[in-house]
Amino acid sequence: MKKAAPLPAAKRRPLDRMSVGRSAWGLYRETRRPGAPGLIRRLVAAPLLVKDVTFGRYPGLRPGRLYGFLLLTAVYVVSPIDAIPDFIPVIGWGDDTLVVLWFMNGLMRESGRYVEWRRAGCLAA
Repeated sequence: MKKAAPLPAAKRRPLDRMSVGRSAWGLYRETRRPGAPGLIRRLVAAPLLVKDVTFGRYPGLRPGRLYGFLLLTAVYVVSPIDAIPDFIPVIGWGDDTLVVLWFMNGLMRESGRYVEWRRAGCLAA
């Protein structure tokens, strides 16, 4: 029996202001959904998420992925090589801000899933 061919990789959009804005709007709408964890609850749960990912208690996110994205974000922000050089005032820091917002948005979305996972009683407290 032949194996099915793997699905082609999804097209990735470049990180721009519009995609970060759409993603932030999506996060806002996600937090306003009835029964969904609010933004404050997600912020409070983020350190617990990081701790549980680190110790392998949360199956929704691998430690390598979390720390890999954190490292890439930190390297991009600190690195002098950017899409827009940092020596250009305000605009130069804009791309760094977008990358940080992109990372934080992803962390907040995952912390929402983490809160729902804990509510379901998947973690022995």
